[in-house]
Amino acid sequence: MFTRILKYQLPFLLIIAGFFTLAMNNGCEKKYDFSTLPKDERISLNETTYVEITPAISGFTKISSVIVGGDQLIYVADYEANTIYQLDISGKLLGAFSISHPSALAQDSRLDLLVCAETASVAAIYRLPLSKFGLRLSNVPQTAAKRIWIESRNPQRRFSGIAILAENQYIVSRVGTNNTNPIDPDSRILWFKKNDTLETYVTDLQTGTGSGITYLYKPTGILSFARRKDFIVTQTSEGVNYGALWMIHYSSSDFTGWLPYFNPANPSQRTDFVRPDQFTNATGGAVDQSSSEVFILNAGANSNSYAVFKFDRRGRFKKESIRPNMVSPPLLNPSSAAFADKVLYVAQETRIFRFKLSTDFLR
Repeated sequence: MFTRILKYQLPFLLIIAGFFTLAMNNGCEKKYDFSTLPKDERISLNETTYVEITPAISGFTKISSVIVGGDQLIYVADYEANTIYQLDISGKLLGAFSISHPSALAQDSRLDLLVCAETASVAAIYRLPLSKFGLRLSNVPQTAAKRIWIESRNPQRRFSGIAILAENQYIVSRVGTNNTNPIDPDSRILWFKKNDTLETYVTDLQTGTGSGITYLYKPTGILSFARRKDFIVTQTSEGVNYGALWMIHYSSSDFTGWLPYFNPANPSQRTDFVRPDQFTNATGGAVDQSSSEVFILNAGANSNSYAVFKFDRRGRFKKESIRPNMVSPPLLNPSSAAFADKVLYVAQETRIFRFKLSTDFLR
């Protein structure tokens, strides 16, 4: 046995002896220069970053909204194709529903689909009762779409976002060109009861331009937190300093309504989320409901900025934020996002990019 082992190990031992002799001859004269060794360009195992899941889900015309519903299916509003698509989690098409220019989507716990849509002359909100038709979008007849709200007297108004609050209440962001009316400006947040009646307008946000933390001018989307009444509204940078407003709902004997979660005027409440002018054009985002971490989309970002900003539940910037050149074509104009089962979905024009943390691939 020993003879057989020695037979195979002897050449290796001779090589080691040769290196040892060389080291004895040269090692006493100068130390080996380790800087000449090639550098390891791989990402450190301790560095967490988002990695694209390929291929992207493509084949759309102009995506205005993407969500992952409580039924674990993907819903895509294709604005130019006048269609809502239903996909499984792999991106396979399951069905479709025709509706004029869908602009925003949400799904409540009853698994009904709420849709903001518009024609050339009017904007409206609809409810599609998916649960009554086997949760298949293609089974829903056109006549089953219930119109909840319509802006018939104000054709310039549009709905830019919709999100579910606690107890199947929901909140809608509205945008328009006439914001000088002190009684009913176009740009507002509407709060609906679960039975589709209007509860109130959110007057805690001030419509108009200004540098304050509650100024709302041109909202682009709205995000909510599961089983809470808190929300985040995103907006263009035109005339305002804060492209994302994080509002917390309070209810007491003295006050019921929404207040800013962070106030940059208060030193104890300053955080990365409320840095003035940090977004080029915030166009929406998503919430990780398990951790309350937030993703804010930043359209028009350059290579030195981020297309997707990520913040923790305390508004602190997270290094996993995504730069535009991370994907091809570059993520320059994201329009909508969703987050489910550790996957981030980001829509841009005709495709949906998918991302997952590098650490989650190892689990």
